[in-house]
Amino acid sequence: MTSTEQQPALATTKRKFHKLLDNLTASNSTTSLASTLQESNASTASLSALSEPDSPEHPNKRPRSANLSMERQRGISEGQERIRQLKEQLMTPRREKTIKVVGKTVVTPKASTPRKAPNFQPYSQEHFLERLKTFADVRKWTTKPDAINEVEWAKRGWSCDIWNTVACKGGCENRVAVKLRPKRKDANGKDLEMSEDLAFDIDDALIERYKDLIVEGHSDDCLWRKRGCQEDIYHIPIASRTKSSAELLDRYRFLKAISADLPLLEHITYPDPPIQQILARVPSSFFTSTGTQPPLSPSDTVAFVFALFGWTGVSESRISLAVCNHCFQRLGLWLSSATRLTEMSKKLDVPIESLRLNLLESHREHCPWKNADIQANEKDSPIANMPAWQTLQFMLLGRHKDIPTSGSGMHTPSKQTPRKSHQQHARNNDSVDIGSELEYPRGSFDSVERPKDVDEDEDGGLREKWSKLKAKLKRSASKKSLKSMKSGKSVKSGKSVATKAGDKEKS
Repeated sequence: MTSTEQQPALATTKRKFHKLLDNLTASNSTTSLASTLQESNASTASLSALSEPDSPEHPNKRPRSANLSMERQRGISEGQERIRQLKEQLMTPRREKTIKVVGKTVVTPKASTPRKAPNFQPYSQEHFLERLKTFADVRKWTTKPDAINEVEWAKRGWSCDIWNTVACKGGCENRVAVKLRPKRKDANGKDLEMSEDLAFDIDDALIERYKDLIVEGHSDDCLWRKRGCQEDIYHIPIASRTKSSAELLDRYRFLKAISADLPLLEHITYPDPPIQQILARVPSSFFTSTGTQPPLSPSDTVAFVFALFGWTGVSESRISLAVCNHCFQRLGLWLSSATRLTEMSKKLDVPIESLRLNLLESHREHCPWKNADIQANEKDSPIANMPAWQTLQFMLLGRHKDIPTSGSGMHTPSKQTPRKSHQQHARNNDSVDIGSELEYPRGSFDSVERPKDVDEDEDGGLREKWSKLKAKLKRSASKKSLKSMKSGKSVKSGKSVATKAGDKEKS
């Protein structure tokens, strides 16, 4: 009896065990459905309906294993729900440009940073001027002989780093300390830092040594050791009329912004011709084509004079300065104000005329606006041996009798004379049309029509050049015109032959 009574109990236990395993290994959808049904329907009848119908137990009696399986199903469903929420959070893109996907690696683009320009660019005037600008601070660099001045160092890739020390920044990073004179001494005999005793003469052998170091100071694998900038890197391309006229008007507009701080016209001096003659011959389209107001007030006239000689205007900390963007000279305009000049004239007991601001001589000696050799215009062009200021005036006005080419005559205006005659307002025939969009290569003026009354060279070279140019233009007719000329000649010759034949028959 005992063995027969234990068999049904053992079978029941196995069925319950297998049912419990089925519940644990059920799919997500089945488990969630079962948990939903169990949570929504709490009645005993529905729960008994989901139980095994073949159980020999009493239907109203609830086994303990059923409660255990329900608790486990509820725990599994809660865990799966938690996993689903985590997946939704991980799969949702974030606003910080980062995407995180389970099982995948997504590379997000980084913020683009501008690349640093290469150090070795011997053809770039922009980079050359950036290096040259580092020498402009008088607290870091003192005047050197022409053979080893700042232009020569900048042409070979050097920048001024600290007091009289140059560095190849961005290249081989070598440094050279340029010490030509001993330091000055104070009253106690101690050396003064960042000073040079100008009383000592410079040894020529020392200059030659530093001249060699301009090249040999670089490391062996540095590109600046093998090659420097081209010789005309400092050249201002004024022969490009579109570019030079646009830069002139830009300088004029910057100076107009600080016109209240500019000196009076009678307190500045510059080479001839006077500004009134220049403005009378500049075509009105030069200003109106770019929407710029021509100089009408005395302060605007002074601003245009400054712009003609390469100066532009800046304002730093409420201080107005005139700056050259090529030699980086800076002029404090308050030093040339009427009040300041009157005060200095009384203190120094000198006439006020001797204290006028010279717009040309205020440039540094190596500046192309002042130095014709540095400007290096083409030798076979009409602007040969002209500094930049003279080249710009030639582009505006052309060569004329009243425009000196030597630059020796200095104009010191006493007051501004009004432009009143009709001839002054009329455009002069020998001025160059700067309103056109044509650009000419450096030093090339072969395409500009030359006036008849132009001054001739001593050997009559200009007249010969223009005669050759006219002959070349005559020969440059189109093929169509040549064909028409040939056809015209053949018709004409046919008519002449016919007339000759008719005359013979008559005779």
